[in-house]
Amino acid sequence: MIITTGEIQKLASLSRLKLTDEETEQYAKDLTGILKYVDQIQEVTEGADTTSTAGKTPSDFPHRNVMRGDVSDQALNPAPQKLVEAAPKHQDGLVEVKKILG
Repeated sequence: MIITTGEIQKLASLSRLKLTDEETEQYAKDLTGILKYVDQIQEVTEGADTTSTAGKTPSDFPHRNVMRGDVSDQALNPAPQKLVEAAPKHQDGLVEVKKILG
């Protein structure tokens, strides 16, 4: 499908956009390229079964946990108490910070 500059001008008018002649030609070229690409995708998917998962529920598919476990990494922080003690203000193993909310 080819988009003409006239169609772009009509769309610009309906959208209340002011386009230069160069912009109109560029948009026509870009949209034509996009529509040609969509046509290619449609050709590829014509023979494919795109409804193979239709009617299935999430329980029909195998599940696996993709999240990592929440574990302490001692290699990154071997002595958290040293960090707390290095803070300007600390008490009972916690860092004291300025109040920022009312």
